[in-house]
Amino acid sequence: MTFEREEEGRWLLSEKLANTVWDNYQGGPCYADMDALDLTPRYEKTLEDIADSINTDNLIIPLLGDAPAITFNDADLDYAERFAIQNKCNEHQARAVAMAFAAEQIACIQGPPGTGKTRALALIAQLLVERQERVFVTSHTHMAINNALAKIAERNIPTVKIGGRPEDVSKTVDWAKTPADWENLPADGSGYVIGATPFATCSQLEHFKFDTVIFDEASQITLPLALMAMRKGRRFIFIGDQKQLPPVLLSQSVLSGESMSIFGRLTSQTADHTVMLEETYRMNQWLTEWPSHNYYEGKLRAAGPNKDRRFNYVEVESPMDRVFDPEASAIFIPTTDRTAKTRNFRDAQHVLELCKVAHAMGVAPADIGIVTPYRAQGRAIRTLLTRHFGRELAQTIVADTVERMQGQERELIIVSLASGDEAFLGAVAEFFFQPERLNVSITRAMTKLIIIGPELAQGIECSNNVTQLWADEYLSLISRCRKVVLPL
Repeated sequence: MTFEREEEGRWLLSEKLANTVWDNYQGGPCYADMDALDLTPRYEKTLEDIADSINTDNLIIPLLGDAPAITFNDADLDYAERFAIQNKCNEHQARAVAMAFAAEQIACIQGPPGTGKTRALALIAQLLVERQERVFVTSHTHMAINNALAKIAERNIPTVKIGGRPEDVSKTVDWAKTPADWENLPADGSGYVIGATPFATCSQLEHFKFDTVIFDEASQITLPLALMAMRKGRRFIFIGDQKQLPPVLLSQSVLSGESMSIFGRLTSQTADHTVMLEETYRMNQWLTEWPSHNYYEGKLRAAGPNKDRRFNYVEVESPMDRVFDPEASAIFIPTTDRTAKTRNFRDAQHVLELCKVAHAMGVAPADIGIVTPYRAQGRAIRTLLTRHFGRELAQTIVADTVERMQGQERELIIVSLASGDEAFLGAVAEFFFQPERLNVSITRAMTKLIIIGPELAQGIECSNNVTQLWADEYLSLISRCRKVVLPL
């Protein structure tokens, strides 16, 4: 049974069960049991292989130690940097491409929102394939892998996706169930790119070895999952952003202070193998200022055509004129329901009204994104959008949780935080005010960000100093926005 997507509170599942299973079904409820997916054998297989591998003592253990030795080939550094500049990379992108290509063991690239990390990944893959390397591109989701492979294939590189659904793969990328099924596999010893999840190394790619393993969205990959793929390579490139969402774990608290991602672990050890991309081509300069100061030590800056661009559409007569004023890129609308927890119908109605005005101004529905921490709020908003716009048009307005919006961008982003109950907020502060979650939520917007959330005029008391600091950051953010009170 495979989970395909959630739609209006329903799960779409595809099944490959024998007909006899359904023939014997007597009715009653069915349950999706997460415990039914037992990954223990694959992790055990990984540990066994690592224990027997010559790479373990010589490569993997030193890399995961406190201070891994980092070396680069100087000639490769110079060559790759020239190549990147010829391909119109900025200074930091060129440095990242060069470091990844020239690294003898490991390189880490931190890519804040909109800084072109996927383009850098594609250039790195091209250089490696031209060096006749076998490259493995992997991540924690098929979507991330598919996006990376599509960008690589644009550069006319032999590329295949192993596993997943063929309809989700770009038409420029080959798809195969197993490597043996790949008809275009180069037979002359030249390089190529294979994309798959780390789990494929325990099945379809069990007998494959790679020269380089590239991890995309590495800040969401746990150490055990990374090791699964690392045992198949001899050099590793990690691309991610530790300031965005960490891995989803069942038991680890975000307050532990210890990074559970392979990327967070490696970047915390030394800066010798890490380069940060510092120019965002997504957000305008006014939307870049706050996340740059709070998450990226003031280094992130807006660049390119979007730098000076504002939200500028046809004006329509509306009580929301101050919301859509081009001069204000960031807007804060206080929630008025002080009892709301994970679903806020009043705020959902505000979201609908905002979408109606934006649509009347000429904003394409596909250019509108709605981000919320809670699935219940997302469902409430999608229901209202469907009733007003109709299902087909409403589905082009993305309204989803923070986790599913990472990596996406829209002209207009509406953040519907839903919660207004201060006692509830204090109880869920670790989740609600988590900096990585807030960072992802607000950095999807290109020219207009609208936050609907609790004003907390009297502040809020959290149970520990860490969450108190996070709550204060939230208050700092909304204080930088233009406040607009909407009529009830």
